[in-house]
Amino acid sequence: KPSSSSCSTTSTKMLRYSAYALLLGAGAADAFAPSIGAGLPALRSAKCSNSRLALRMQDDDVEYKPIIPTLENPLAPDYANEPTQFERQGLVQKSNEGGGMVGSAGALEEFGGLTRREAYGAGGAVGVGLLGVLWAFTRNPGYDRKDTARDAGKVELNKEALASADVKANLAAIQGTKDKLVQLYDTFKKDNNAQLSDSVKASFNLVKLRDEFNKITFAVFDEDTQIKTDRIVRNSIQSLVELEQAVKLKEGVARSPKRVAATDKWFRQCISELDSFLSYFA
Repeated sequence: KPSSSSCSTTSTKMLRYSAYALLLGAGAADAFAPSIGAGLPALRSAKCSNSRLALRMQDDDVEYKPIIPTLENPLAPDYANEPTQFERQGLVQKSNEGGGMVGSAGALEEFGGLTRREAYGAGGAVGVGLLGVLWAFTRNPGYDRKDTARDAGKVELNKEALASADVKANLAAIQGTKDKLVQLYDTFKKDNNAQLSDSVKASFNLVKLRDEFNKITFAVFDEDTQIKTDRIVRNSIQSLVELEQAVKLKEGVARSPKRVAATDKWFRQCISELDSFLSYFA
């Protein structure tokens, strides 16, 4: 048989849970249907007992009535008088006369209204970018730019490899590519509007030419000399790629002076780079 103390404890819990349920039901009803409690004067005049949680509008004498847009009065926003984000945050104040910004960001109005923090951030980003560019121009390329000890005529070649048939064939192929470019350059100098695109493409194959360079370089030069010759090879390949683009010309269209200058530049560049490589074997 249950004791009296256990029965009283159970009754207390039931009353407590009933109060919780009633409170939740009233809150839900007022949230989804505010008109239910609107007619109760006690509810309308009630204030929060905790001042920290009280709404500021409850201390006003005038009741807050929100304006609801309707079809007849859509209440389109007045963008001319609408406060900006900076004004809402209190960073700037709008002048009554000129409409300009005054305050902490007023001096930056000519920069599109940037705040001081944004201006410092943009300046820092530009500074970091300039430092990166400066580092790229001043970094060590892996060899002394002014060192001439590895130039053509000053290095010792592997004579045994140089006498091999494979190396001789590759050298002859590179020399033949240079001779073809010289002939095409002469044709271009005679007629600046000559169609040279197909002839330039037929004069060399980049994949085959790169393979010819590599076979000669690895067989004939030592590792220190290869640092310089590899740079010449890279420049030669890049110049030939640029030449392919520069000589393109639509049928019936004359080359502009700018295109003529670019084509002439890349012809001379290609021939000069190939000469620099071949000068090691002169």
